[in-house]
Amino acid sequence: MRVVIAIISILAAMAIAQFSNAAQDSREILARQQLAVVQEAASNWAAKTVGKVTSANGLPTTVESVRGTYNAATTASSRFLLFKKYLEESTSETITVNAANTSLTTDAMSQTGSYLTLPDWVAGSYPKVQINP
Repeated sequence: MRVVIAIISILAAMAIAQFSNAAQDSREILARQQLAVVQEAASNWAAKTVGKVTSANGLPTTVESVRGTYNAATTASSRFLLFKKYLEESTSETITVNAANTSLTTDAMSQTGSYLTLPDWVAGSYPKVQINP
């Protein structure tokens, strides 16, 4: 009888461990999906802003000008505000800026210990969104 109880206990412990790993994996997948959505919004903002005709001089906006606007926004919240309207409202409401104003996070990211940063936009690319760690 004790052997049966021991075997059942071992199997139950293995099942609980697998369930716990599955929950953590699903949170990590959700965090990566949220990264992709924010990256897509930043890229869409850049693509739709480049080439717009400004009322100031009547010339299309250049990539360099848009990159300058992005890089001049030195905090996570100011950069996020540039492309926030390219996110669905329900998504943008789940994203918060940390107290130091250096990164973005969601509940799923908080549970996995990850967060998003918006580094400077370098020439030859689109603005990048990075997930850390």
